[in-house]
Amino acid sequence: MRKMNTWARGLESKYETEGHAPHDAATRLTTGDYLEVNHTPKFQLSKDMGFYMIGSCFAREIEKAFLRENRRVLSQIEDLPAACDAQLNGDNSSIMTKFTTHSMLVELEQCLNDVELPGKGLIEAAPGQFFNPQLHRLRTLGYEDAVAVQEVVRSSVKRIQDADVVFITLGLTEVWWDDELHVPMNVAPIHWKFAREGNRFRFENTDYAENLKSVKTLIELIRAKSRKDVKIILTVSPVPLNRTFTDQDIIVANSYSKSTLRTVAQEIQSEYDFVDYFPSYELVTNSPQEKAWRHDIRHVQADMVRHVIATFTANYISD
Repeated sequence: MRKMNTWARGLESKYETEGHAPHDAATRLTTGDYLEVNHTPKFQLSKDMGFYMIGSCFAREIEKAFLRENRRVLSQIEDLPAACDAQLNGDNSSIMTKFTTHSMLVELEQCLNDVELPGKGLIEAAPGQFFNPQLHRLRTLGYEDAVAVQEVVRSSVKRIQDADVVFITLGLTEVWWDDELHVPMNVAPIHWKFAREGNRFRFENTDYAENLKSVKTLIELIRAKSRKDVKIILTVSPVPLNRTFTDQDIIVANSYSKSTLRTVAQEIQSEYDFVDYFPSYELVTNSPQEKAWRHDIRHVQADMVRHVIATFTANYISD
């Protein structure tokens, strides 16, 4: 593929007589079709490797796409207590969605370092009803069911040690902290509208340095606890924040989150030879809006996901 390193041929006479080159960004961004990018991977993978996905909603989309292609996906969740069924509608792995680098790290540290878990980190939101702030989509459960879910999650996370390839999809920078349990939460407090009224929960919009530290610790923990030849693919989720807890316009807040995490990803991939950045974020956000997004301009269209996976496969998967 020709090196795609020019944006345009200019505005005036050269453009009028020659137009833009096919490989110019100005051409590729205005075809009306999915964006094509030039990407040079650091390493090659084989299709029979074991894949583990960590991260935000887009990590789950990649997971589902790999399952459809009959790849060996180690991160999916299967058996959960029956009390979870009504909340998840069969999409069990959605509970593993991790929005922040801090929540990814705390979960891996607990599971891979065998921290005693029964009941640890659960919040009693109502008498006998417990909320796990490290999970997604699950509201409250009875104590025994909540503890059982913790054990299923631990079993799933431990499978990362057998993965050949780990996908990490960075999501957002806005973090709620539980100052009573001294842990970052994956999601806002279950009664977030009232969270600021007490002293237990604290909001922070984390910065570049904090997220860089979290991701470096995460990378090194995976390397220490997993296969010595494990490869890590870093991505940034194109899915925007659903809401912001800052005082900024949601579009401005989203731009901060994504640009911060994209810069973190760049720094990490340049430091470790076994970590590579794959530009799924750029593929989605620079493709035509009507092709990339559903009507909410937040959920990615299925065909867009297929284009991302096809691009990844063409670059990384050797026959």
